[in-house]
Amino acid sequence: MLSKEENDFYTRVGPGTPAGEMLRRYWHPIAFAAELKKRPLRRRILGEDMVLFRDDKSRLGLLQLRCSHRGTSLEFGHVEDGGLRCCYHGWLYDVGGKILEMPGEPGDSTFWQRLRHPAYKAQELGGVIFAYLGPEPATLFPRWDVLAREDGVRARRARTPSSRTSTSQRGKSVAGSGPR
Repeated sequence: MLSKEENDFYTRVGPGTPAGEMLRRYWHPIAFAAELKKRPLRRRILGEDMVLFRDDKSRLGLLQLRCSHRGTSLEFGHVEDGGLRCCYHGWLYDVGGKILEMPGEPGDSTFWQRLRHPAYKAQELGGVIFAYLGPEPATLFPRWDVLAREDGVRARRARTPSSRTSTSQRGKSVAGSGPR
């Protein structure tokens, strides 16, 4: 039987933990592409809260949930002008965490150039969006045949907190919660 310390060592996955550091070196599925509409999605993975969005150029962005300015949740932000704009003070972040606009700063200020919001890699394959949270360089993105093949019909199912009914559709992304 494991002691409490041993159990914590093997099961804690937050930042800075041994299991968390190991798991961050893999790609993790975080959403269906069909879920990602015009509004950002809040996600929690490996003990970290994040916001997933698709900018107006269809690029995927995965940022830490809280705005670098005042800690407002970016899930309530607006997708516009090549990034995600915080709903509170209007800071605009691109998909890589670079600050594009910082309203309220003097015109000659370079403060926005010295900051970078924590951002992670995100890629889509077969209608599923994956995230990589580990150090650079990122591991190669796995092209699993069940997601990469184009010569068949694909059905996806998942348990999501927002869905209470089980559904199944062929060729479409489905968020259902029932047993298979």
